[in-house]
Amino acid sequence: MLRPWIVRLALVTSILAVAPLVTPRVAHAQAPSRQVREAAREAYARGQEAFRDGRFAEAESAFEEAFGHIPNPIVLLGLAEARERLGNVPGAISALDAYLVNRPDAPDADAVRDRLATLRATPGTLVVQSVPGGAAVLLDGSDTGQITPAELQTHPGPHTVSLRLEGYELADATVDVGPGGSTEVEVALTAMLAPVVEPEPPAAEPLEEPEPEVTTPASTGPGTAVWVTSGIAAASLVGGTILGFMALSRQAQFDDDPMTATANEGDRFALFADVLFSVAAVSAITAIVLFLTRKSPEEQRQERVQIAPHVGPRGGGVGARLVF
Repeated sequence: MLRPWIVRLALVTSILAVAPLVTPRVAHAQAPSRQVREAAREAYARGQEAFRDGRFAEAESAFEEAFGHIPNPIVLLGLAEARERLGNVPGAISALDAYLVNRPDAPDADAVRDRLATLRATPGTLVVQSVPGGAAVLLDGSDTGQITPAELQTHPGPHTVSLRLEGYELADATVDVGPGGSTEVEVALTAMLAPVVEPEPPAAEPLEEPEPEVTTPASTGPGTAVWVTSGIAAASLVGGTILGFMALSRQAQFDDDPMTATANEGDRFALFADVLFSVAAVSAITAIVLFLTRKSPEEQRQERVQIAPHVGPRGGGVGARLVF
């Protein structure tokens, strides 16, 4: 059984052969020349041969050449077949639409319309790209599982493409996919603005009473210990001097009138004078040391001087003890 396109090509050949015989007389003056008709037949014959050999690109070119010489609608049927074999569905649809326009009373008009309906339902390819890439692609609200750049096969007609990428706003684009063709759409994504966070007012801190500053008065003079030791030294020196004079007085009396009582009394005065001189010397040295190493008033207030008399079998005196 012969394929439909072979039958159509044979029919076209027959029509081209008898075309000069059926041309109306009113158009005789505008009829193409013999050379043009021969060129049209030759180009159409080459197109048929190329089509039979599977060289569809050459067949398409030859059919276009033939139609350019003589715009015979029959040639458009072969042109549509060649384009369809090349995968050019939109081109095939265009050729069949032109056929029906140029031959509205074609006997195969219904078959051609059915063929057009089938071609127009051919899925198309939708090429989706985004800037930046890597966005998830949603087609008509459904996740396709692909990321840009992506190629999707979908039915012809309008579609909504949504692109979703973290850190960017959701982007939508409407595109009309043609039957059997390739339609591209590229969307530039807009980065999300960082949310403005109002700074929280600082928490009110409880008012704290300022701590009073403790001012330590500078030491303006000797401390208590220095004064005490200095007083002991002075008192001891005075007492020792008085006792020394008294010892000398008793010595003079003993020289004039040697008596044991006078000698003993002179010895006691001399002993006490020595003790007081010793206390004066020690106190003076202590006062000097304290003066050179004097402390702050607070530390000076903590110093205590303890004075106690001292009496022994061979004499007596006054003792002072400085407590820090």
